[in-house]
Amino acid sequence: MRWRRWRMLAVLMAMLAAFSLLAGRLAQLMLFPPEERLLSIRHTRNFFDIREARRGNIYDRSGLALAVTVPAVELGVDPKLLGDRLDEVLEGLAAILQTSVQELRAPIDGRLEKFPRTRWVSLADRIPEPIFQRIGRESWPGVYGHRRFLRIYPQHRSACHVIGFLNRENVACCGVEKFADFFLRGQDGWILSEKDGRRRELRQFRSRGIGEENGCAVHLTIDLAIQRLAEEELERMAREFSPESAVILVSEAESGKLLALACWPSYDPNEFFKTPLDHLRNRAICDCYEPGSVFKIVAASAGLEEGIVHPQTIFHCAEDHFTHGDRRYQLPKDHSAFGDLSLTDVLRRSSNRGSAQIAIRLGPERFYAYVRRFGFGERSGYGFDGEVEGILHPPRLWDGLTITRMPMGHAIAVTPLQTHLAMGILASDGYLLTPQLVEKIVAEFGEGIPASWLGQPIIRRQVLARRTVCQMRAMLHNPADGPIAGCRGFASKTGTAQKIVDGRYVHNRHVASCSGFFPVDRPRFVVTVVVDSPDAVGGVGWGSRYAKPSFRRIVEKMVRMGLL
Repeated sequence: MRWRRWRMLAVLMAMLAAFSLLAGRLAQLMLFPPEERLLSIRHTRNFFDIREARRGNIYDRSGLALAVTVPAVELGVDPKLLGDRLDEVLEGLAAILQTSVQELRAPIDGRLEKFPRTRWVSLADRIPEPIFQRIGRESWPGVYGHRRFLRIYPQHRSACHVIGFLNRENVACCGVEKFADFFLRGQDGWILSEKDGRRRELRQFRSRGIGEENGCAVHLTIDLAIQRLAEEELERMAREFSPESAVILVSEAESGKLLALACWPSYDPNEFFKTPLDHLRNRAICDCYEPGSVFKIVAASAGLEEGIVHPQTIFHCAEDHFTHGDRRYQLPKDHSAFGDLSLTDVLRRSSNRGSAQIAIRLGPERFYAYVRRFGFGERSGYGFDGEVEGILHPPRLWDGLTITRMPMGHAIAVTPLQTHLAMGILASDGYLLTPQLVEKIVAEFGEGIPASWLGQPIIRRQVLARRTVCQMRAMLHNPADGPIAGCRGFASKTGTAQKIVDGRYVHNRHVASCSGFFPVDRPRFVVTVVVDSPDAVGGVGWGSRYAKPSFRRIVEKMVRMGLL
């Protein structure tokens, strides 16, 4: 019996010694932990988490959503925790995500090959919340999700060159997304806290935190109904004429608010990465072209403003030269044989020689000053990245032909938006306006900020007197265009410009354009159509054939929409 007692005592002493050693080691770790152990514990338990702010939405002037932010989940797995169940879990995920096991396995194998001890591999970054909840119900170990926000463009291609897009890194690249990024992106929040072994926050140990501030909503001047009308017309032109590109602009005459800015080719911002880079360009502000006869409004307006001509002034357009002062000028050819024409007929019949004679009478310096006052050779104040100034050389760099060629829209390069704003001068009582795209900015819990607070003046300068504007409207209103039901007539000017290829003008490639406004007596809307290199019948891409019909259809449809 005694040996049994000694054996029990020995076992008890051994257990007591073991527990004493364990308690001592625990006391040492708790009371006198080594520095590296403390660092490891802090690294494991503490975490700094950024709380992403929700990006503001973009709306058209009627409140229709053009860009919205929706919650999504980035799905990933912990290969080490899955262990032998990796293939089984991947098969289940593939069934839910409607993809193949090979596509899910590829990033895991690639990551483990480079980093064998990795504990996180992203499988998909745009999983809708309902799908992730379905995955969560399977209770697979090692399958995690990080919640984030996803940018969606519900109108797809509509107004794509206005809106722009966010790239895969959520960086605003162009359009309103970039222009108004400061207001849209909001302010991310953050927390400094601790987590348990299952990576869940221990809220009682949260030490610091700042809440996120969601972005503001941006309301544009774009009217989605008019925007789609313009885009439908571009699609029609693309089918019928196969141009290299085309642009349609529509704006309010008095305010300069852009109601439509449509470019072809277009793209879907939801899939911008599938689009050729050339299609992403906003051609209304990036592409330059010689405007052709649309530009004749500058010389005619300048002549009227300076009082050197009037609507009944007669020009001798049968002659190929014009003498002014002690100099003889070689005049350009006209597309038809003309005799004597009044200024009104010079505009309506688009005489190159008549326009050249006005510019000659004005002189290079004075004519150049009016070209600048019309907004050519400078940015419009549109505000978005990518806008170019065009090409306008000062008189000291002109050759002997420039004074006779520039009035007909050659020897100068402009953007479609510059042409549009120049025509808008005749529709807005002589004022050059700044194009407006942002109507207001609305905070999540606050009042809207009017666009005028953004420092964009509506009026850039006054260019013409009202008397001159009224005379130009009357001359640009051609009765031969025929009536439009519900509209008191429109005013327009077409343009046809040969393109320069390899440094020389070619006869089979043209830029066709038409710009104007309606109603003619009290203009409310300005419309511009520019078609680059239409597949022309007969080799000449006349503005009257390839641009003006689209201009007229847009006017007719806007009238039927009850906008007047």
